[in-house]
Amino acid sequence: MRRRLSAGTIAGVGIATASLTLLFIINSEPTSGVVFVTDAIVPLLFSALLVGASYWAWADRSADTAMVRLTLWCLAGGAIVGGFEFLTLYSQFEGGVLIQKELQTLNAGVARGSVIGLAFGFYDVERQRTRRRERQLERQVERLEEFASIVSHDLRSPLTVARGRMELLEATHDLDAEHVDQIEFAHERMTEIIEDSLALARGGHEVTDPEAVDLESAAETAWQTAGSDSARLVVDEGTVEADEDRVTRLLENLFRNSVEHGLSTDHDTDGESAAEEPELTITVGQLPGKSGFYVADDGVGIPAEDRESIFEAGETNGGSGSGLGLAIVRRIAQAHGWTVELTESEAGGARFEFRT
Repeated sequence: MRRRLSAGTIAGVGIATASLTLLFIINSEPTSGVVFVTDAIVPLLFSALLVGASYWAWADRSADTAMVRLTLWCLAGGAIVGGFEFLTLYSQFEGGVLIQKELQTLNAGVARGSVIGLAFGFYDVERQRTRRRERQLERQVERLEEFASIVSHDLRSPLTVARGRMELLEATHDLDAEHVDQIEFAHERMTEIIEDSLALARGGHEVTDPEAVDLESAAETAWQTAGSDSARLVVDEGTVEADEDRVTRLLENLFRNSVEHGLSTDHDTDGESAAEEPELTITVGQLPGKSGFYVADDGVGIPAEDRESIFEAGETNGGSGSGLGLAIVRRIAQAHGWTVELTESEAGGARFEFRT
C-alpha cells in the first residue's frame, strides 16, 4: 500500500506540473525559441522524469520504507525550490508582473526541485541498499566461517580416533601394507580438505590492517611445508603490504600446485640425476615498478582455455588435491584488494601475477 501511494504521489507531481506547463503553452503568446525551451520543454522533461521515477518506485524491489523516503525527498525538493521561486516572484508580483508568468515560473521551479529531490532520494535509497547488502554479506561470511569451524571440529575428532585405531591395528596385527597405506592416504586427504575448507572460509575477510611483509621470508616459511626435493625455490628481494599469515598460505598453495602439477608425467624420479638436481624451479619476485609480485615455475604450464576455470573451487586439473588450493589463492588476493592473473612464464610454465 505504501509503495503504491509513494509511486502515485511522485507520478501525481509529474502529471500536475506537466498539465500546468501545457496549459501555459496553450494560453501564452508565441515567444523565441530559447524562451520556449526554458519555459516549456525543460519543465516537460522534468515532469516526464517524475513519471518515470514513479514507475521505478512501483516496480523496484526495495523495501516500502525506502520508497516512502524517496517520495519525501521528492516533495521536499519541490517545496524548497518552489518556495524560493515563490518568495522571489512575490515581490515581482507586487511590482505588476503578470500572474500567468509568475505561475509558469513557479510551476517550472516545483518540477525542477522535485527532480533534484529525487536525485538525493535515489542516492539515499542506494546507500541504504548498499549498507544492507554489506550487513547481509557479513552475516553470511560469519555463518560460513562458523559452519566450517563446527564441521572441521566435528570431523577432526573422529579422524584422530580412526588414525589411533589404525596404528593399534597395525601394531597388533599383520595387516597388508598396501591397504594400510590407502587408509592413511584417505585420512590425510580428509584432513587436507578440512584445512582447505577453513582457509577458504576465512581467507575472504577483508584485510584492514596490512603491514610490510618480506617476500623472501614468507616464501621460505611456505616452502618448509609445501616444498619438495624435486623442486627448488628462487626468491628475489621485495616487500608487499599484506597480512603475513595469509600471504604465507597463498604461497604455500601456489608452491604445492606447482610441485603437484608442474612436472611432466613422464619424468624419471628414480634416476640418480633426478635425485641430485631438482627438475622444477619456482621463482618469486616483484613486478616492474613494485606494482605487485609474481610466482612462476618452469613446469608444463596450464593451457590457456583452463586458466580462468582453474580458480574455481573443485577444479583439480588432475592429481589428488582437494580442488580448493587456487580458489583459496584468489580469495586471499581479493581480501587484500589485489587482482590475480594466470599467464605463461618465460620458460613455458605457469606464472601467477598479483597486482597490488
